[in-house]
Amino acid sequence: MLRILVKTNVLFFLLFVLAGSARATTAEYPLFSKLEGFTLQKKSRSEKFGSYTFKTGAKGKDESVVEGKYFNLIYSLNKGVEHPGGLYIIRNFTTAARQAGGEVLYEKSNTATMRMQQGDKEIWARIHCAANGSWYALDIIEKKTMEQQVAVNPILDAITSTGKATVYINFDTAKSQIKADSQPVIDDIVNMLRQSPDLKLSIEGHTDNDGTPESNQKLSEERSLAVKNALIAQGINASRLAAKGYGLTRPVAENTTEEGKAKNRRVELVRVF
Repeated sequence: MLRILVKTNVLFFLLFVLAGSARATTAEYPLFSKLEGFTLQKKSRSEKFGSYTFKTGAKGKDESVVEGKYFNLIYSLNKGVEHPGGLYIIRNFTTAARQAGGEVLYEKSNTATMRMQQGDKEIWARIHCAANGSWYALDIIEKKTMEQQVAVNPILDAITSTGKATVYINFDTAKSQIKADSQPVIDDIVNMLRQSPDLKLSIEGHTDNDGTPESNQKLSEERSLAVKNALIAQGINASRLAAKGYGLTRPVAENTTEEGKAKNRRVELVRVF
């Protein structure tokens, strides 16, 4: 029996600690100090990225949707404290906003919209309260550029928009061995194919006009096959890939300069339906 009681007490202690941690997840917003006599409620919350529609004028269409880090902070008046009235609360916050160099975009008896600039953040805030001042709520957006975490694959972008993408892969001279410095290009193609599991490609090799047409045809076929095999080696299903060579027959630039020749020594990734 004693063992059961000990386990029960430990469980209650852990629940108490976890409940305390949950309550601490949303803290006071540093720009606005809490009004005396109020307590931040447990149901207050924050989101790393959210949106809120702020009223900016008297007309129905006078509003702005703002995105950024979102805070919803709810305060209630402590027991035994005299009700201050809604106007008292609104005036406190609008005055604080102006003193911080901000502006009040909209104000009514029990609500107001404020906007301030703090460093690289544009702060939007809406204060709303009960008519008697028994509670108030703050909806706050920290507006700044969202950190982009999903990168656009330029190869996939080109294939999606034009049906093909040109990549430049370095090979040993007159050979089909892919050089180590071209591995990042291979990795980009692999990532693109993993992102788009239904995409099928024709890998098409091209050369400049150095050498005979026959040798260039053979070289372009071997190089396109080398790219195909490199993709298969990283787990891409062979059924999604075809390899072709066109030698020197499809130049995209004049072969009279080194720059033109370099452009012609290319691999094209063509979407296959």
